[in-house]
Amino acid sequence: STAVVDGNTEIRVSDNGPGILPKVKARIFEPFFTTRPVGQGSGLGLAVSRGLVERLDGSLTCVAPEADVGACFEFLLPLTPRVVP
Repeated sequence: STAVVDGNTEIRVSDNGPGILPKVKARIFEPFFTTRPVGQGSGLGLAVSRGLVERLDGSLTCVAPEADVGACFEFLLPLTPRVVP
């Protein structure tokens, strides 16, 4: 879904998968953190994504309600770009 909230573009992406356990949610944006077996993922995707969004003065958060209910991530990006001197 998309919306304009307090001068920001809000983008929410959700699924109906197995959800995110609280202990995983606490670490999900850490570089190299993964729940997959060795060799099946680097654990960099969300860390890199959050870094890129923050470089644009935005935020990326995991707003998953609880385990077994799917996952939801929220991007907030400012409507007005910052001026770089």
